Formats: sequence, C-alpha cells, structure tokens
Amino acid sequence: MINMPIEDTLKKLVEADSVSGFEENVRDLIFKQLKPYADEIKVDKIGNIIAKKGKGNPVTMLAAHMDHIGLIVKYIEKEGFIRFDTLGGWDERIMLAEKVDVYGSKGPLTGVIGCKPPHLMEKEETKQVVKVKDMFIDIGGKDQKSVEKAGISVGDFIRFHGEFNKLLDGKLTGQGLDNRVGCLVMIEAFKKLRNFRGTLYAVGTVMEEMGLVGIRGSTFGIDPDFVIALDTTMGGDIPGVTPNEQPIKLGDGPVINIKDYMIVSNPQVRKLLKETAKKNKIKYQLEVMKGGASDASIVPMMRNGIPSGTILVPTRYIHSPVEVIEEKDIENAIKLTIETVKEAHKYF
Repeated sequence: MINMPIEDTLKKLVEADSVSGFEENVRDLIFKQLKPYADEIKVDKIGNIIAKKGKGNPVTMLAAHMDHIGLIVKYIEKEGFIRFDTLGGWDERIMLAEKVDVYGSKGPLTGVIGCKPPHLMEKEETKQVVKVKDMFIDIGGKDQKSVEKAGISVGDFIRFHGEFNKLLDGKLTGQGLDNRVGCLVMIEAFKKLRNFRGTLYAVGTVMEEMGLVGIRGSTFGIDPDFVIALDTTMGGDIPGVTPNEQPIKLGDGPVINIKDYMIVSNPQVRKLLKETAKKNKIKYQLEVMKGGASDASIVPMMRNGIPSGTILVPTRYIHSPVEVIEEKDIENAIKLTIETVKEAHKYF
C-alpha cells in the first residue's frame, strides 16, 4: 500500500482545479514538490515545468502530462444556459446529468449538464446518444446577465465533480487520475533518486490531451538521450471486455507499451525497461494498443529522432470522472522508474 504522504499528494493533485490548457494549479503543486530536490527548476514559455538534477550522460527525461480532459464555456444563451465545448476526448454517453464546476472570475460555480427531456423527444431520438451540441449547463441563472454578473464568460474552463475516494482492496477513484497518477510517479521518483549516473529531467507537460502539445518544445530544448512518458492506460479487467481486446489488469503491475496508435516504441528503451523490471523483480505488463497515444508517441519525431518508452499505470473507466487505479501498481511504477534511471547508463 502506498504510504500516507504519497496518498495525500495524489489527493491534492486530483483535487487541483486544472484541465487541459489551464494547468496552473496542478503545476504549482508539482513545482513545490520538486523544488527542494532540484538543482534547477523553471516554467517554460508555454507552461511546462522542467526540473533538473545531476550532470553528465546519459540525459534521461521523465515526462508526465499535467492536464486532464475537461470542458470550456462556448456561449451563454439569453436565458442563462451555458453551451460548451470539450477539452480532450470525451465519451458523450457519460456526460448527461453530471454535476460540474464552472470556473469564472469570481470562483467556481456548480452546475448540471442537461438536455431536452426524453419525454419530449421523438421515439427515434431516444435511441440515439445526445451530442455535445445538444447539451447545456444550468447553473441556475435566470438569464444571460445573471450568469455574466456571477463572473462567467466565454473561455472559462469547466471540470466535472470527481471526488478522491478509497475503494476496496487497495483501489482508489477520482477524476483526472489520467494523468495525476503519472505526475505522482514522476514526483516520487525525482525525490528519491540520488546516486545515479548522468542528468535527470522531470517535465510536467501541458495540453497532452489536446494533441501532445507541451512535450514537443520541452523535448526539443532538452535534447535528451531518451524519454520515458509516465501515464495511464486502459484496464481491461471489467465485464464485457475480453483479454483479446485488452489484457491489461489492475494489480498486475505497470505497463510497458510496445505499440500505440502512432508508433512502435523504441527497442532499446523497451529492453532497458523490461530487463530493469526483471532484475528488480517488478511485476509488469506488455501492451499492444489499437488506439490512443501518449507523450512518448511524438518524441521519436523530434530533432533527429529521440528514443522513447512508457511506464503506464492501469486505469479503469479512463476519461471519465470516476477513474479507478490500484495502489500497488503506483508503487511498482515508482520503483520501475527509479531503477530505470539508475540502469540507463548501461544502455545509452
């Protein structure tokens, strides 16, 4: 089981009021966690946080995206209802009747996502998934002026309610575990790494969910020997999903991705990760993924091509307000990250 200080850090990360493009709050938390352990630390021009320790070769870069999916105010109707757009990839089936917080200039206001009642729909309409364009947020305002007076305007971000809770058998749930758990793994590994060869960078990236944005400039500027993306991946151990579709299980260890939507991961990085896990008796899983990508997916296209790999934490109900992870997978992801950095000089 993860210890209380680590669990407390994860809770704070999950509850930070930040979505893709609005990562300031979670970035501030990460900055405070990393600063005492860094030789250098800064925030770059687009909002990535970059911490450095050590010197010489190899140059290892750990990357964890700080954003999670959310919504943004698109238009306020004269009757006071808020139309919105998505930030990142949402499943429209799970959005209706959810509570949200709209972050205006005067602080967050609670609202609910609604649509035309099914009682008033045609029979064929009730069989279809309601689209985002047909949804709206009701914060209770009587008209547009009331909503605007409350501090809400176009461009404000919106996040779903998703409390951080403990479940049975070492599992945790909350909104934004994709990718607050990756941020936690990066923080804890950076804190604990002392005697290692080379230079280590810990980078919290912005807007991964909007197209792998932050990783591009940060990787180009650092020019590391290789990059490890610390992220989450789909847990397939739920009803209706077969092992052939997704064999990844919670509790069976961190995941080393071999193929995703964009690339086949670098063989030397895969070798480093797998041999390090075996040497340290860390249980791990391998994944060949049909869809999805991570910060590691774009790294081989940077500069002259930079090797990359992943250490992923299995997560159920990914991209929802109720994501679920298992504590021992976090522990093993932290351990694998630490030992990988220590072993890197043998491979790069």
